[in-house]
Amino acid sequence: MKHKIALVTGGVRGIGEAIGKELARCGYIAYAASRRASEGYREGNWIHLPMDLRKEGSVEEAFDLIAREHGALDVLVNNAAVMINGPFEQFQPKAWEDTFETNVYGPIQCMKRAFPLMKENGGRIINISSIMTEKPLPQSALYTASKHALNGMGEALAEEWHPHRIFLTKLCLGATYTDLWAEAEGFTQDDMLHVEDAARAAAFIAQTPLHVRIDEITMTPPKGVI
Repeated sequence: MKHKIALVTGGVRGIGEAIGKELARCGYIAYAASRRASEGYREGNWIHLPMDLRKEGSVEEAFDLIAREHGALDVLVNNAAVMINGPFEQFQPKAWEDTFETNVYGPIQCMKRAFPLMKENGGRIINISSIMTEKPLPQSALYTASKHALNGMGEALAEEWHPHRIFLTKLCLGATYTDLWAEAEGFTQDDMLHVEDAARAAAFIAQTPLHVRIDEITMTPPKGVI
């Protein structure tokens, strides 16, 4: 049986790890791409792939490996992101640069590299977005702006690439519990989505036949925006 191939950025922890492992459970060869990935590490079909989104050469090397090993890519999940919160007037240019390098420019490079690997047989690109693009919270201007940029790119490419049966989906998540929230006061796991919720949604999108277009799925915990 020929396995389908998936690449998940930010794939070695949190939401990305859950998505990659769920895809592997569903029969994909799932690459967990991250600058924290350990070269050569794998658990069955879940495979670490060193890649630094902030460096074009690193992105190119990772996609070249997939091209050599498999000649195609079926699913790309743009999950990696950084969040720097604070008053807008206090942000320094470095904060904008760091955020957009990871949250926007990196995914753009991945989508560019994915296109030739998907063009022949079609594929799906899942961009992990945030409910803050729909219901912004104070002191989130930098992160929210970067997610709006990713959303806009995805929406435009959905119109440009659908003749190739390459479909882009915005998976818009409400507050999702990861270890990053462990020390936050006033928030509990019960108030949030679980990473497994996002993983099931991503796997559903990935496995949907390519005669179906899914532009957006929004998921929030029962309380909505926290």
